[in-house]
Amino acid sequence: MQRIAITGGVAEGKTTVLRSFESLGATTLSSDTLAATLLLPGTELWRELIREFGQAIVGADGTLARERLAQLAFSDALRRRRLNRLVHPAVVEALETQLRALKPTPAFVFIEVPLLIETALQGWFDSIIVVLATPALQRRRLLERGVPPERAQQILQAQLPTRCKIAFADWVVRTHRSLEQVEQQVRRIWHSLTEQRGVY
Repeated sequence: MQRIAITGGVAEGKTTVLRSFESLGATTLSSDTLAATLLLPGTELWRELIREFGQAIVGADGTLARERLAQLAFSDALRRRRLNRLVHPAVVEALETQLRALKPTPAFVFIEVPLLIETALQGWFDSIIVVLATPALQRRRLLERGVPPERAQQILQAQLPTRCKIAFADWVVRTHRSLEQVEQQVRRIWHSLTEQRGVY
């Protein structure tokens, strides 16, 4: 089973690319989806984050107030590193568990991992797909999601520029193009992989 990472910066279209592979019949996993499950009220990771950052990150319903947590993380590099140090090992462990549970074992599994390079997980994967959009498009997408302009700028400045990730890429999918063009790029990668392995 080949592990293929899909990575890139915020609002660059990683999930769109992941879903495009899924529509072709690929097995897919999302570290963001796993993280959301790991952060449900009462989980060990939920408790660890509260111990680390205090009750201020807990909403009235007991769930993590992700906006407050994001404010803390993106306004302070030390807090962001502390957050990543808690969350990422738990996500990797959960991914390993899910991969072992895949039956029958697929030829490929595509895994969305936003902070792949930042957390030095390149060696965990057989191939890497970097998803790339323009910074202006990233900002516009964040604003369309309701992120305040100042916060959008903080988020973008806090992240490793995606152009720095291209050196690690086996493939680059450019998402500042139309959805049809993005899907064409995905199909080319899929055909390259399946023809190489004789999987159809």
